[in-house]
Amino acid sequence: MKIVRVRIQHFRGFEAAEFRFDGSVVIAGEPRAGRTDIVEALKRALDPRSTTGRVNPLDIFRPVPGDDPPLTEVEVTLMELGAGLEALLSELLEAIDPATGEPASPTRASAAELGIRICYRARYDFASDTGEHWVDSPAMSDPSSGVIRRIRRADREALPILFVDAAPALQVRAEGALRRLLVERDEPGLEAALDRLNTGVTSATENFSAEPLVSEVVNEVLASGPDLLLGLTDAADVGFAPDDGSLASLLRALQPTATLDGAGPLPLRSHGSTTQGILTIAESIAAARRADAALVVVADDFGDGLDASSAEHTALTLRQSANQVILTTRRPDVIRAFEVDQLTRLTISHGKRQQHRLAPTADKGERLTRQLLMDGLVSAVTSRTVLLVEGPQDVDGYGTLATRLARRDGPRYSFAAHGMRLVSPPGPEGGITRLPAMAKLAKELGFHVRAIADHDTPGPLDPNVVALIAEAEAVVLLPVRHAVEAALVRGVPSAQVRQTVDLLQASGELAPVPACPDDELADYLLDKKVIKKGRLHKAWARAVPYRPPIAVAAIELACSSSTGQLDVPDLP
Repeated sequence: MKIVRVRIQHFRGFEAAEFRFDGSVVIAGEPRAGRTDIVEALKRALDPRSTTGRVNPLDIFRPVPGDDPPLTEVEVTLMELGAGLEALLSELLEAIDPATGEPASPTRASAAELGIRICYRARYDFASDTGEHWVDSPAMSDPSSGVIRRIRRADREALPILFVDAAPALQVRAEGALRRLLVERDEPGLEAALDRLNTGVTSATENFSAEPLVSEVVNEVLASGPDLLLGLTDAADVGFAPDDGSLASLLRALQPTATLDGAGPLPLRSHGSTTQGILTIAESIAAARRADAALVVVADDFGDGLDASSAEHTALTLRQSANQVILTTRRPDVIRAFEVDQLTRLTISHGKRQQHRLAPTADKGERLTRQLLMDGLVSAVTSRTVLLVEGPQDVDGYGTLATRLARRDGPRYSFAAHGMRLVSPPGPEGGITRLPAMAKLAKELGFHVRAIADHDTPGPLDPNVVALIAEAEAVVLLPVRHAVEAALVRGVPSAQVRQTVDLLQASGELAPVPACPDDELADYLLDKKVIKKGRLHKAWARAVPYRPPIAVAAIELACSSSTGQLDVPDLP
């Protein structure tokens, strides 16, 4: 089974939206742009328990328009059901256009495939705090005329879909993922094992109650008032049981342990969130493998609580095990487990919620270029704006200096406060030639794009800079014959240049510099490319005691609201 289309109307933060999936997808983007709302929408339509409680008023899009607001709706199209599901849900089947996920038109009938549509609908009256919700078949329903063909809970329970939540791992109680795996493997065997557990615990508690020491002390307690007030006179009338004595209570109290690092068996909660998170995801992977690649797995904020390598590995394993995975995440490591065209990025900074996804391409060269450039952009996936620079040295220099300025002078100089992330092209050297393509890719993924570029030679601008200006919202252009090294050094008084050099030499970052007058030291550092060759950009920006005026001006312009070509003035 696969989810191929989701249509949302007046649900949570979506007034109207449509998402099409041609396979697995990872959803990321700006905060408040709708990642969790998509997962909750899928739960309303596909989770069999979604309509057992009252309508959640937070599910209704605000503000509610007019006196007769439209229904809140989440319509999900499912295809590739397999013979078993098609037979079970035969009454719900309809011809679906695989290219759109919508009912096939007469002109597309020859390309149609069988599938089903499932729609969650809700209406809510805020004045009376009442509402109703249900799940129906859109093909056979027309709520406006009162015709509703509800879909039975049993039919939704048959759908091979798993929602990964933050519930504790390895739980044997009824709602636990491990319990579901046990039932699927051998339900009679599980029932027998639970009976033995219950009998064993009952026997053990009875034996404990009959211990002479326990009986004697309980009798002392009973003789201190309960014998007269309650009629309890014999310790044999007092027993012990887990909570209310039921099997469900026993299973709630039964918590998994793990022996790690030679510390002996400890409850999972004692091992930290990473261990618990890995085991929770492992249950989903086991379920996907048991379903023989027929399972659809949906998870929100996947990878939260995991370290980087665990997040990437579990995402990749889950993607390989399930028929389809739909994951939302804030973690770049999770995104790296997917292909570039499997990323859907959500934004809100364009004035409204929007979705962005790269169009598929069969060109191998284009795919490779996308993947290489995406490796740089993925770290900025939750940011509103990418600030492109020519290389990792620029990231070190401008990033370190901006952080120092922000700590001292406030958010005016903070890239983070302006929703920006510094990004450079792949490779140790970077280069202006990669920036126009990187800016184009970033725009397609919904980023606002700004840049800081070198101005290597006088005369006409480098064609790559011209192309970058055409793609980006703003390009901060350094003075002629200035790169990041000159931006960090020019304009710093000679005494402070000497002080910085002495500090870097004392710390072992910089090899001894030949003797030269202080007023010639800056030119020496730039002419001999001392900072560039030694990759001292971060160390210099951290150590220099004076605000480098050109670099500071570049940072100010990058953080401004100005657009177009923004020239950093040269020193007088």
